[in-house]
Amino acid sequence: MSSPRARVHAVLRDASIDADPVQSSVLAGGHGDSIERITLADGRDVVLKLSHADNASRLDGEAHGLRALSTTQTVRVPDIFGHGRVEAHHYIVMEYLESVPATSAHWRAFGDALARLHALECGSQYGFEIDNHCGPTPQINTWHDDWIEFNRACRIGYQVRLAADRGMLRTTEHDVLVRVVDRLDHLLPRTPKPALLHGDLWSGNARPLGDGAVAVIDPACSIGDGWADIAMMRLFGGFPHEAESAFAAHHEIPDDLAERIAVYQLYHVLNHVNLFGRGYIEQAMSLARRLV
Repeated sequence: MSSPRARVHAVLRDASIDADPVQSSVLAGGHGDSIERITLADGRDVVLKLSHADNASRLDGEAHGLRALSTTQTVRVPDIFGHGRVEAHHYIVMEYLESVPATSAHWRAFGDALARLHALECGSQYGFEIDNHCGPTPQINTWHDDWIEFNRACRIGYQVRLAADRGMLRTTEHDVLVRVVDRLDHLLPRTPKPALLHGDLWSGNARPLGDGAVAVIDPACSIGDGWADIAMMRLFGGFPHEAESAFAAHHEIPDDLAERIAVYQLYHVLNHVNLFGRGYIEQAMSLARRLV
């Protein structure tokens, strides 16, 4: 393909979008992706996310997760206008959602919407229809009947093995983390209510909108314990307290919530160790030592 402009035209055609692009601006990028806001000749604004074909499964997982969340009609997500491949690049074209300054009402509405999402019936197993990614890290979603075994195989245990394989852990750190994995039957329920999770619900993935809703982007969906989303909401900047308070008003708070939250947070902090290095190791080990 001769130029980025030609690539944009080709992607829009492949997505069956007839309007020509008239303006673009870079929104973000990283991990091999480029993200642009494109203004079309018909007045619409869309987001175009491009990834090299080698990273195709990451965009496939994102599109699958957005569609899964959209079908619930609970939390707001951007509409997908197109998803596919043009030459060496995979793409998603989706609705551009203009963010506005957040109010307390935004966060209460979001907590209510998240509670409705987690209240939906999702069968009796834990996992997902496809594997996906949490950031650029592969997220394994093999179906399990047992939430503890799912976390051993696909969440905490997987991150510990990945960190060890990458040389991120000292021997004493690895030993403590293995003890956490071995103790999961004392820390997690075996069969919590299965819920559809966003999966990567930090504050940067929430966008307050002018209509009072809060949209979420960049999901890493799976079926699991709904409190796992709350655990991530408390990390990396956190959410205003109104969101969790509104959520908790719809759900009985379990006696073992502190242990569950720490386990679910450890998954994400270990993921940051694997992505960004040992700058996150002390946070991970602080959580792990609490659990053993």
